[in-house]
Amino acid sequence: MSREAPTDANIISDEELTELLADAEGTTPEEIERGAAEVKIASPEEATVVDE
Repeated sequence: MSREAPTDANIISDEELTELLADAEGTTPEEIERGAAEVKIASPEEATVVDE
């Protein structure tokens, strides 16, 4: 199975993603931001790569 590199047409900003999530969840972008801050998601650069 191959993966294609994303094109610029498939990339959205963090703000756009937040708005889409808020709309899908029936909440506000501010509430999404507060929830994300509580989860403390690590950036991909800090992720640990694991081979299975």
